[in-house]
Amino acid sequence: MAIFLVVSFFFILLLVGFKTKSKINIDDFTYSGRKVTTPALVATLVTTWYGGINEIGIEVIYNGLATWLYFGLFYYLSALVYAFFIAPRIISKNYRSIPITIFETYGKIPGLLSLLTLLLYLIPASYILILGQLISQIFNINLIFAIFIGAIFSIIYTLKGGFNSILKTDQIQFVFMFTGFSLLFLTLFFSDIYGPELINNLYSRQPDLFQIPGNAPWSYIIMFSFLSLLTFLDPSFHQRTFAGKNIKTVQKSITIAVVCWFIFDILTITCALFYIELAFLNGFNIYDSSSPYIELAQIVFKNNPFLMGIFFISILSVVMSTIDSYTFLSSITLKYDLNTIFKKKTNINEIRKTIFLILILSLILSLLFERALSYWYYFGSYLLVTSFFPLICALFDKKINYVKQMMISALLITIFWDLIIYLNISTLPSIYIGLIINLLFIIFSKINNIKSNKKND
Repeated sequence: MAIFLVVSFFFILLLVGFKTKSKINIDDFTYSGRKVTTPALVATLVTTWYGGINEIGIEVIYNGLATWLYFGLFYYLSALVYAFFIAPRIISKNYRSIPITIFETYGKIPGLLSLLTLLLYLIPASYILILGQLISQIFNINLIFAIFIGAIFSIIYTLKGGFNSILKTDQIQFVFMFTGFSLLFLTLFFSDIYGPELINNLYSRQPDLFQIPGNAPWSYIIMFSFLSLLTFLDPSFHQRTFAGKNIKTVQKSITIAVVCWFIFDILTITCALFYIELAFLNGFNIYDSSSPYIELAQIVFKNNPFLMGIFFISILSVVMSTIDSYTFLSSITLKYDLNTIFKKKTNINEIRKTIFLILILSLILSLLFERALSYWYYFGSYLLVTSFFPLICALFDKKINYVKQMMISALLITIFWDLIIYLNISTLPSIYIGLIINLLFIIFSKINNIKSNKKND
C-alpha cells in the first residue's frame, strides 16, 4: 500500500506538471508573466526553502533544540528583512536575477564571478543526494539508481510548463508536506503507545539536547547562522519576488511563509527528538542514520501502511519541490543570464536543453559528498564572500570601488583557507576570512573616496 501510494504520487505530479500550460513568451516560462498571487507564492516559498529535511533530523540528533537557532530563527529574521528591505528594491529597479544585477552595476567580470559561484551553490546536487537516500530507503534499492530515478521525476515536468509547472506542483507538495508530518507528530504526541513521556525520558537521559547551545559550540552556531545571509542571495527568493503580482503580495507571502516554516520546524524538530528516544529503545545506532524520519515512520506506522505511504509522500514532497526549482533556476542562470551578459538572446528551447545539462552535473556532484550539509557550507560560503556585499550595495546605490579585485581575492583566499583547514593547520571557518577581506576592501574603497573628494575640493 505505501509503495503504491508513492508511485501514484509520482505520476500525479507528472500529470499536473505536464498539463500546466505555458505560453511561448520567455517571461511567462521563467517568471509566470510576473502575476503570481499570494497562495501560489506562499506554497512555492515554503516548499522550495525546506529541501534539506534529512539534515534537519541529523543535526537534531547531534545538537538538539540548538538546531532551531541556526536552521530556523536566523533564517526567519533574514527572510523578513528580505521582504521589507530587499524585495522592494528588486522590484523598483526591475532586476530579474542576481548575476544580472551585479553585471549591470559593476560590469562583465563581476557578473560572471557571481554567476559561477551562484551556479555552484544552486545546482541541486545536495538535494538530489537527500532524495536518493530517501528513495533508496523507501524502495530498498541501490542509492545511485535511486538518485537517478528521483532526479528524473523531480524535474521532467519543468520542460513543459517551466515556472508555471513548478507553481502547480509546489501547491500539491505543500499540502502533502504538512499533512504527513502533522500525522506523524500527532501520532507520536497523543498516542497511547508513545506520548510526551518519551520526550521526558529523553530529557532525563540527554538533557544537553534541550539546552542552548547544548552540544553545539557557539562558534558552530554562529558559523552556520552566517549562512542565513544566503537568503539575500537565494535565486528562488529573487525569482519569486520578481514574479510576484506586486510588492504587497510578495511581502505578505514571505511573512506567511515564515509562520509556516516556524510551524514546520516545530513538527520536524519534535519528531526528530522522538526518533532519538525510539531509536534508543529499539537498539538503533542513530549516528549511522541518513534518513531518520523514514526510520521513525517505519516504527510508528509499521501497522498502518496507508499512513506510512502518506508520510513517505510528505517527506519526498519536501525535497522534490526544491530540486525542480533549483534545477530550473540553474538552467536560467547558466543560459539566460550568461547570454544576457554576453548580449545574446535566449529562447525557451535553449533553457529546456540546459535543464538536461544541469541534471547531469547534479548527478555527478551528488556522488562527491557524503552529507548535503558539506555541500551547502562550501559553495554557500563561496557565494556569500563573492556576491553578498556587491549585491546589497548595488540595490542601495552604494557602488563599491575595486569590486572585481574584491570578489576574486575573497573567493581565492576563502578556498585557500578551506585547504588550510583540511590540512589541520587552522580551525577558524573560512567564511570569516572571506567576509573580512570584503570589509577591508570596502573600507579601503571608502577611504579612497574621501581622499578623492578632498582633492576635488
